[in-house]
Amino acid sequence: MIENKHERFASFDSSFLSATFNKETGALAFLGIESGGRIRDRHTTFNLLLPRVGAVASLFKKAKPATCEITDNKFIFKDNNGHGYTASFNDDKSFVYSFEGIKNKDILSMSLAIKTAPPTIWTKNKPQQLKSKNPLVIFKSRYSLPLIIHFPDFGRLEISSTSGDVFCEEELELSSEFTGLDLGFKNYSFNHNRMHSLHFGRSFLTFKSNKPLEKADLTFKVMEECYPKFPGENSDKYNGVKRNWLNSFALNRELFDMGDNIYFHGTAHISMHLKSDVLQMVNEDDEQFKMIRRAFERQIERSFKQSQAYDGEVSVSFYKKEKEKGFGCAVDSTPSAIISLTGIAKWNLPLAKKLLPYAIKAADYLMSRDIDGDGIFESPFPGDYMGQPTEFGQQGNWWDNFAFGHKDIYFNYLCHRALRELSELLCSLNRHSQAKKYQEQLEKFDKIFFNTFYNPESTLMSGWISRNGKHHDYMFTFAVSMGINEGLIPEAEGRRMLLLLLDEMKKEGYGDLRFGIPGNVKPVAPSDTIDWPCMSDWGQYENGGLSGMNGFHFLTSMYKVGLENEADKIFETILNTYENDFTHSGLMPGYVRSVDWRTKNGVPCGYNYLADNYYFLLALYTGKLKMSHPAVVK
Repeated sequence: MIENKHERFASFDSSFLSATFNKETGALAFLGIESGGRIRDRHTTFNLLLPRVGAVASLFKKAKPATCEITDNKFIFKDNNGHGYTASFNDDKSFVYSFEGIKNKDILSMSLAIKTAPPTIWTKNKPQQLKSKNPLVIFKSRYSLPLIIHFPDFGRLEISSTSGDVFCEEELELSSEFTGLDLGFKNYSFNHNRMHSLHFGRSFLTFKSNKPLEKADLTFKVMEECYPKFPGENSDKYNGVKRNWLNSFALNRELFDMGDNIYFHGTAHISMHLKSDVLQMVNEDDEQFKMIRRAFERQIERSFKQSQAYDGEVSVSFYKKEKEKGFGCAVDSTPSAIISLTGIAKWNLPLAKKLLPYAIKAADYLMSRDIDGDGIFESPFPGDYMGQPTEFGQQGNWWDNFAFGHKDIYFNYLCHRALRELSELLCSLNRHSQAKKYQEQLEKFDKIFFNTFYNPESTLMSGWISRNGKHHDYMFTFAVSMGINEGLIPEAEGRRMLLLLLDEMKKEGYGDLRFGIPGNVKPVAPSDTIDWPCMSDWGQYENGGLSGMNGFHFLTSMYKVGLENEADKIFETILNTYENDFTHSGLMPGYVRSVDWRTKNGVPCGYNYLADNYYFLLALYTGKLKMSHPAVVK
C-alpha cells in the first residue's frame, strides 16, 4: 500500500522495494531495492538514485504537474492537458510507469548514485558505443531492453517495456572535482596513473524511442538474487553466497569486459581465470548468467586476437599495439588466458576450438620459460628485491605488492594448471600427439617442484626463489593451499602445513578470520615490498591484510585434506560478514579506504574495489560440497 502521510512525498515500501515520489514535481526521488527480501533497512536508507536529481519524466522537466492523485497502489500525475503518467504498484517487487501524451522521443531520465552502489548494466546483446560532446562523459552506450542493473550489496533491477521502440542510453559522467587521481610517484602502472574516481560521478540513463510515442510503459522489477543453485541453499547461513555471487562480475563500460574492478578492462588481464572459475557454476535457468558468459567469451577472444605477442605471450601490454616480442607487465596473464579458454570449452566448445591455436601458441611460450630445463618455469623478472631495474619494467603477478620473480611459485602454479587443462582439452579432442609435449613437461615439473620450493627452515613453501638463489618465504598461505589444490603437495604434508599456518595466524592475532584470509602470515621484508607505508606496512593491504580472493584456495585446500570442521567454521564466519557488512566500497574511494582488503581489526586497507574479493564463494562448491571443478585436482 502507498503511504501518503507527508506533505510533499508519497512512498511505497516492501521488503523488496522502496520508492518515494515527489507530489509537487512528479519525480521519483528515492529508489531502493533488496533482492533477497530479508529484513534490514538498507533499501529504505540508501538511495540508488542521485539525490536532488532522481528520475524525472520528460513531460515534467520544466513544468510542474497540475494534478497529483494517489490511490492504494497508484501514483497518478497529469499536466493541464491531461498528459502524464501512472505508476502502478501491483505487487511487492515491481511497479509500472505508464506514460501518455509523450511530446518527444525522451521518456524518462534517471541518475544513478554510483557512490552508493556502482551499477553494472547487463543486456542480451552487446551495447552500442556512442560518442559524447561532454568531456566529463567517459563512456556513452546504448542498451536494448530489457536490461538488468546490478547494484552490489543491494541486488538486481530489471527494466523492460512492452514497446519494442524503447531503448536506453547511458552516460557515465565523472565529477570534475575528482579526476586524474594518481597512486603516487612510486607507482609505475599506466592504468593506475590515469585512474579516475568514478564513484564521485553519476550514471545518467535516458529511456527514449526512435520516434515520438503517444503511449509507452516501463516496468521496474526487483529480481531475485543471482547465484547457482546448491543443496541446502534455504539455510540462512548461506545468505552471503546469494547476496555476493554476482559481485564477481562488474563490467567495464569502455570494452564491456571484466577486469578485477570496474575501471580496469579485463582484456589479457591477470585475473581472467577467476571469472572463468566462478562461471563454471551457474544457474542455467537465469538469463543473466548467459549474458555474463557471452561478455566473458568476447573478452577472451579479444585477449587472444588483440593482445598476443609474436612469441605467444598474452598481456594487456600488447593490447591494440604492435605485437612485439617481449614481456608484459604481469607474467600470470598468459596462463590465466589459457585456463580461461579451457573453462569456456566446458560450455562453448565451438568457440574454444576456434581459439585453440592461440592457446597452443601461448602454451608454447610458457614452455619456453623453462630456461634452465629443470621443469620449473622462470619468470623474466629477477626477484632479488623490489624495484630492481630490469629491461622489462617492474615485476608483477596478482600479488603485485611484492618482488615476485625468477622461480615464482604463484606463476608456476598457474602455468602447471594451464598446461594440465590444455592437455586434457586436446586429449578430449583426440589430439593426443599435441598434448604429449605438455604432459612430458608436467611430469618433469611434478618430480622437482616440491624440493625446489620447500623451505626446510619454515617447513613451508617459499613464495619465490630469486635469481641470486635466495628463498623468499613469509608464510604465504596461497603457496601451500594452491599446491594442495593442484595436486602438487601430498595431502598429509599439506594438512601439516595448513595447521601450522592456522596456528601462526592465531599467534598473530587474526582471530576468527571473519574478513578473509591473509596472503602472508609473517611481515614481508622492506626490501621485498613497495616503499609506500600506507600500503606496505605490516597488516596493510597485501602485506598481512585480509581478502576474500585468497580464501578460495585456502578453504578449498582445508576441505581437501580433511579439515572440514575448521573450514566450515571459517567459511561460515566469512559468509556472515559478507551478508551483513557492506563489501563494496565503489571505485577509488581513497587509498587504504576500500573494503576489499581489511586489517585484522576490520579497518579498510585496499586502494580500489576488487571484484576478485568474492572468489572465495566458490569454495562452497569445490570445498564443502566437493563438486568437481577444474581448479582442484581430484
